[in-house]
Amino acid sequence: MNSKATKADTKRTELKHSRAALWTIQHAVDAVANSIRQLKTLQGHVYGGYRGALSTLQMARHHSLNDRDLNLVEDCVGKLAQRADWPATMRSRTRHESLERPLSDTESSVVASLVGSALAVSAGTLDITEYLDALYGGLAVTAAAAARSAYSVTAETHRKRADKLMFRLDQLCANQRIAWAFAAGAENQPSIFRRTLH
Repeated sequence: MNSKATKADTKRTELKHSRAALWTIQHAVDAVANSIRQLKTLQGHVYGGYRGALSTLQMARHHSLNDRDLNLVEDCVGKLAQRADWPATMRSRTRHESLERPLSDTESSVVASLVGSALAVSAGTLDITEYLDALYGGLAVTAAAAARSAYSVTAETHRKRADKLMFRLDQLCANQRIAWAFAAGAENQPSIFRRTLH
């Protein structure tokens, strides 16, 4: 009788541990899926920052900035373009004479400052995004490792559900927005623009 009771207790304990392991796997899958969603949102913010910066830049390039302000603007553009790996056509100055108008020195400075602010927002978005990109990548890798560790604890009763979750996890880990984090030497990967924006 004691032997039967012990076996029953052992079985209950195994099932309890298996349910907990299954919960861990589910949580890990959710964490990876959420990381991908957040990275997609971050990518949208980067594009939004680019669009705003480029629109402001084009507006400034339609005006006759004085030489000092023009040089400041072009210097800022060049630095951001190089960092963000913009093609040369986006870096170059394209004149639209029909839209140009003369500016006073004061207005020229104000327009140049407006461009500088827009480019600073774009660069700041890039900084924040790269930082969060690395954090979400680390979270996804750790979550996947936790799921794989928990999988070995699952009982036969829960194995079908666990298999489905692990299959989903493998699909998520192959997503282009997060796959870089699982590659060998991920810490040496280039910036977000080479990982997710091209």
